[in-house]
Amino acid sequence: MFNFLILSLCCILVSSEKVRYDNFTLYNVQPATERHLQFIKSLHKNWEILDFWSIPSTIMDHVSVVSPPQSRKEFEQELAKRGINYDIVLENIQQAFDEQTQTRSKRNIDNGLYWTNYQTIDEIYEWFEYLARNYSNVVSLIHAGRNITGVKISRQSGKRAFIIDGGQVGADWLSPTVVTYIINQLATGDDPEARAASEEFDWHIFPILNPDGHQFSQDSVRLWMKNRRPTSGTTFGVDLAKNWNSQWGVSGGSYNPADSNYIGLGPFSEPETRSVSRYIETIGSNLAGLLSFRAFGQRLLIPFAHSSDPLYNYQDMVTIGRRAMGSLAVKYDTQYLVGTSKNVHDGSTGSIADWAKHRFNPPIVATYQLRDRTWGYTLPVNQVLPSCEETFDSLMAILREAKFINIL
Repeated sequence: MFNFLILSLCCILVSSEKVRYDNFTLYNVQPATERHLQFIKSLHKNWEILDFWSIPSTIMDHVSVVSPPQSRKEFEQELAKRGINYDIVLENIQQAFDEQTQTRSKRNIDNGLYWTNYQTIDEIYEWFEYLARNYSNVVSLIHAGRNITGVKISRQSGKRAFIIDGGQVGADWLSPTVVTYIINQLATGDDPEARAASEEFDWHIFPILNPDGHQFSQDSVRLWMKNRRPTSGTTFGVDLAKNWNSQWGVSGGSYNPADSNYIGLGPFSEPETRSVSRYIETIGSNLAGLLSFRAFGQRLLIPFAHSSDPLYNYQDMVTIGRRAMGSLAVKYDTQYLVGTSKNVHDGSTGSIADWAKHRFNPPIVATYQLRDRTWGYTLPVNQVLPSCEETFDSLMAILREAKFINIL
């Protein structure tokens, strides 16, 4: 059995020094039997020195796991002893994290954002100011609580509305960048479908719902997941992606404040989820759809995570989703699974999409898990723009297919 050295976050939280992950190894573990799966679940539950980027849930579903250098040999031996296959994706994830930031260059915001690398919250919010100044007939700034800033794109007010969100997980740098690409296309692009979409619907878009966690991931702990509110003793943060009032705490989360998937004391325990939910309440029955974006896994999740049953207009959304993911695959052959989280992912409950579907029942609700299934949070920057492009194509396809079957 492993001789675990429990990594203490206490020093991290009080130090201004940036945490490094030198020689931490990223594995893609492949459980092929129920016995394999149960062993990997026991690692996830009990062995804290391993960092699971995905929750072990089903046989043959790859699990992304990071091991520190001192545990690598024993981890590999334990897997080999049980005949569990694995691939080493990266032997040193710090090198990948360095490459994610070293390509950044000082930009003139008047020339817009770049979608060839990851963006910071300061760059995004500064760009929002630029859009509001230069496209004031289309773009206005919106706010949902402290430092949660977005844009409303509207060419004629009073229409049905879409909500788009990203950045609920601090370590997820991809979804905010994908969401700003969507904003750019809707507000300034020359794509005729995008123009039609911004004329037919109002778009309320928040790229980063977890600004404190996102900034902490940029500045201090690259793999920080939660928000930054003090919770218990020396622990900080709640997993916002599981803090919404829909089957809260049923599956996929932790009640331990020290865990990265800690769900909080109750639904809407966090200021971020409360303030954003209040904002969505102001749209109410006028809500035509909500699309939530996060990394990673290449899945389109349809409500509801707690059930495999086809609830509400599930069949319509599966039809739309599969056709839209076909459109997504055209450019780069990126393949997505479509279904409920319980059927095609880990069944984690308490999501914004499930809450919005239950609360308002708009026809279009889904959660994108963006690229990819291998690199996880180390996704190279050369995959950022392709991810933006294919995701935007699929968004236009969702609108197109929804109209085709007469639910929009």
